[in-house]
Amino acid sequence: MLIRDSRAQLEQMLAITRAGELRSALNPGTVMEVFKRFAAIPANDCAPIDEDGDGVLAQFGTCGFRGTQEFNVDLTRQFIEAGEVDAPMWHLSCTFYWDPTPDTVALGSGSMWSFDSALEEFFKNAALLPGWEWAMGADEQPKSLEITLGKV
Repeated sequence: MLIRDSRAQLEQMLAITRAGELRSALNPGTVMEVFKRFAAIPANDCAPIDEDGDGVLAQFGTCGFRGTQEFNVDLTRQFIEAGEVDAPMWHLSCTFYWDPTPDTVALGSGSMWSFDSALEEFFKNAALLPGWEWAMGADEQPKSLEITLGKV
């Protein structure tokens, strides 16, 4: 897989998983499982993993990135292009959004990177982050799921 093809690859994997359901019907636990499989696919044009060229960030919190306060949980795969000292960095983000509640605000925010652990261990621990734990057990459906790829 090439970095520029990563969004299409993830969306294809999610489409196969949801088998005709609307994107909004995907739940955070299912998306995390798909993202774990996706993160194991090598990106042929990024720097080596031991140079932090390919890693995953799990995060959660309440913020106003889209103009209004929202609670979100996010998985981001970070790619650094191979071959240059100041090579471009790319983020492929998969983010669920909810309206904030007192419960989600009380969760605060948190994040963790995959660089110091095996992917299996990373995703196991990411699921235990308070925001992700809430999202995977929430009765309330997220109001949206966004998948973006861009240079940072």
